Amino acid sequence: MPEVPTNITNISQGVTDLARDAAYVAVGLGVLGYQRAQVQRVELQNRLSKDFSIDQRIDDVRHGVAKGFHQIDDLAETAVQFVETTLQPLEDKLPSSVSQVTAKAREQAREVRIQIRQRVSA
Repeated sequence: MPEVPTNITNISQGVTDLARDAAYVAVGLGVLGYQRAQVQRVELQNRLSKDFSIDQRIDDVRHGVAKGFHQIDDLAETAVQFVETTLQPLEDKLPSSVSQVTAKAREQAREVRIQIRQRVSA
């Protein structure tokens, strides 16, 4: 059974590690979602270049891009929710200096989502 930390330094370090790991998860999910959208885009382009008219190709590409965007957005939302639900119960019990670390992790997850939206929509 793991030892329960009683020292505030150990608790702070644990929360810091958790916040960092949560931020890494959020970034990783965003990168995976972006890569998935890119793969689908390439597959769609290959499929469309073989047997569709230009108008059909444009419509299908738009549909594929919209689908990929929604998948990325869903992944980013999942990451944000993970970070917030993981850190919120801990944040209420910790000193304000440690709460600032958890707030920063949530802010970073939101930033990742905003950056993904900007890159996908561009």
